[in-house]
Amino acid sequence: MATFKPRAYAVIGTAALVLGIAGCASGDTGATSDGSGERVRIGVTVYGQDNFAAQGREGIEAYAEARDIELLWNSADGDVATQANQIDQYINAGVDGILVAPVQFDSLAPQLAAAKEAGIKIGFVNATVQDDSSVDVAVLPDNVAAGRQAAQMMMDHLGGEGKVAILQCLLGASYEIQRTQGMEEVLADYPEVEVVAKDGAPNIAEATEKVKNWMTAIPQIDGVIACGDEIGLGAVQAATESGKTVAVVGVDATEDGLNAIKDGRFIGSQMQHARTEFAAGLAALYHVVEGETLDKLYTYTMAPVTSENVDDFYGNVVSDKDQFLARIADVVDRNLESGKLEDES
Repeated sequence: MATFKPRAYAVIGTAALVLGIAGCASGDTGATSDGSGERVRIGVTVYGQDNFAAQGREGIEAYAEARDIELLWNSADGDVATQANQIDQYINAGVDGILVAPVQFDSLAPQLAAAKEAGIKIGFVNATVQDDSSVDVAVLPDNVAAGRQAAQMMMDHLGGEGKVAILQCLLGASYEIQRTQGMEEVLADYPEVEVVAKDGAPNIAEATEKVKNWMTAIPQIDGVIACGDEIGLGAVQAATESGKTVAVVGVDATEDGLNAIKDGRFIGSQMQHARTEFAAGLAALYHVVEGETLDKLYTYTMAPVTSENVDDFYGNVVSDKDQFLARIADVVDRNLESGKLEDES
């Protein structure tokens, strides 16, 4: 658990936000809790710009505003070379910390080592890499468990038999690898189930096209187990356009995913509130930059979401999200102390 002591912070009226290296004002300073007059500068590079990452950005920006962090933001748009270049840019800019949601598992080792050599603190959020020796702190979901839950939801719905497809996320990302592992572990216990298709899609458009092709080539698909809600919605759209009906389960419980559960397009999803998780990633890195002692790894546990309990989660993600963002900094700092990162009470 974290051993830092919570401090009293003032919530400022406007966001201390810099979008991209080029927008960083070299002389911009502000007050920090230690009274040094130097604001903490943290660069963020995320894997892409899907709905989940967009929600995560909201959480990061809210935490940065509340804690007066100077924030630099970039998306790698699914390209490893772009993400590596962004880290190099942050090193050259002399940031205090770099928060990474990596594109691929087998990537970034030279850039992370260079950042560590430069004395820059490194945090990971949502995904990791094979060589994490340079990482100071990470906030990661239990993706294997989420994959198991998703597959079990589908098995319960189908009665443990039928033909299913596994719709993976961005291939090669740690969360894709781990969620697929969890799904396959559960499906191995159901000999009456046949996996008739398995492939990845990084966004809803590609997922829609891929599943439409599956439905053209494969006579029967009873269910699609999707690695994420956004691509799961692509499966729903593909079925609609093909004039077919298919059961779909997702992961992440985004706003669109929760709405799909409420109106019956999804069987269910797994609650990974991106605003909370990404804000916790920034919070952990910020406290490390401030010299506080934290554990190296914090695990976000996903709760299963179905039509029976969707309303329990809907407020913080959808209807009352602005109120939740106003208190998210205090929530995630408290959760780093308790270790229960998913607690949004």
